[in-house]
Amino acid sequence: MKDKTVAIIGGGFAGLAAAVALAETGYKVTVFERRAALGGRAYSFIESITGDVLDNGQHLLMGCYHETFKFLRKLGTAHLVNLQQRPRVDFIDVEGKQTFLECPKLPAPLHLLFGLFRLKGIPIRDKLGFLRLGNQLRIDTNRLRKQLASLTVDQWLDAYDQSKTARKRFWEMLCVATINLDPAQAAAVLLAEVLRRSFGSSYEDACLGLPATGLSQLYTEQARYYIEQRGGNVRLRTPVKKLLISSDCCLGLQTERGETFTADYYISAVPHLALKEILPAELFNQPYFAAWKNFKTSPIVSINLWFDKPITELGFVGLVQGRIQWLFNKNLLFKHCNKDKYLVSCVISAATNYSSSNKNDLVSLALEDLANFFPSVRTAKLLNAVVVKEQHATFRATVDAEASRPKHKSPVNNLFLAGDWTDTGLPATIESAVLSGHKCAQLVSAL
Repeated sequence: MKDKTVAIIGGGFAGLAAAVALAETGYKVTVFERRAALGGRAYSFIESITGDVLDNGQHLLMGCYHETFKFLRKLGTAHLVNLQQRPRVDFIDVEGKQTFLECPKLPAPLHLLFGLFRLKGIPIRDKLGFLRLGNQLRIDTNRLRKQLASLTVDQWLDAYDQSKTARKRFWEMLCVATINLDPAQAAAVLLAEVLRRSFGSSYEDACLGLPATGLSQLYTEQARYYIEQRGGNVRLRTPVKKLLISSDCCLGLQTERGETFTADYYISAVPHLALKEILPAELFNQPYFAAWKNFKTSPIVSINLWFDKPITELGFVGLVQGRIQWLFNKNLLFKHCNKDKYLVSCVISAATNYSSSNKNDLVSLALEDLANFFPSVRTAKLLNAVVVKEQHATFRATVDAEASRPKHKSPVNNLFLAGDWTDTGLPATIESAVLSGHKCAQLVSAL
């Protein structure tokens, strides 16, 4: 029976995953969350006018999110994610032409290759390039990472003769959705790992999952209950001011209230910008900390629109060459939406060019884009609009940043780093966050 204590800073997916894993094995866990609610950068809230549940940004899960589903099964909420029976993504272009990527039930990676070959609007030369690219994904993981370590997504695609058409109609949308960065800057190794995990093993791994409820309802209070039932504690509205570090040991943490809290082990599960503020400045003279000190971030903008009638029968759809890249039809995806109003969420990832725009301009942009793809928007009445900007949604996953992501075990013996920005080998996704939390829990348990 463990009698050790662990302090965890941050109550998002990474922190709660670590806390639940440690509480399960008998550690006494205390979670410190600065806000009044858990959820970090993946949370939901009640919209005041309609009463609908809104996420701070739309999140897709995949069957290959093994760590995430393990976490949700512990909490008893995995059933709240609607996982596709067959991998499928719909696309529509400004001329109203619809196509889709649908994978037949074949052994991996044949299901993806057949799906790509049936994808309309992609030249045959590009599709032959898909075959060669698929072969590269089958090599050893470490070898693949070495091959792609210095390449951007664009440079990687150059090697497989991917045309401008294929990039605009498929690769760019995939890259921006998964890495939140333009292909000219995004690290190729991350897109390769997403493809490997989703299409390189089981058929089910490629299926997309959409939560049928708000993100907060998916995991936050269930995790808090799990932790507290096992003797742990979750402290809301308790910002950590600094970590008290002497030599190679963390001696405690100090909260904004002036309290000092001590534990045997400490896990930081906050974004790099927040962690930088609570670490002693002298630590950044060490290579481990200096490597990520100047990480930059990439924003995501979500534009939520309520209409008086449906504008599409599709659940979610990629808008080819739109400023809005993805549309999610919440009345079809959510269990509890107003039935007399029709809510769609429009997502702009890698939104540096739009993150400073005001609400009215963004709503106008969304309506203009949607009218090009769905003419019925022109006769629909807009009832309400809410814009959510996550200015620091993800770390900016360039080639240099990918090589500088920190390992979970820090040089401070009892301090561990979790978060989707740490060295998980994945883009900054829910799976990356949960994986990092589980890795930190494993490292603590091994001591």
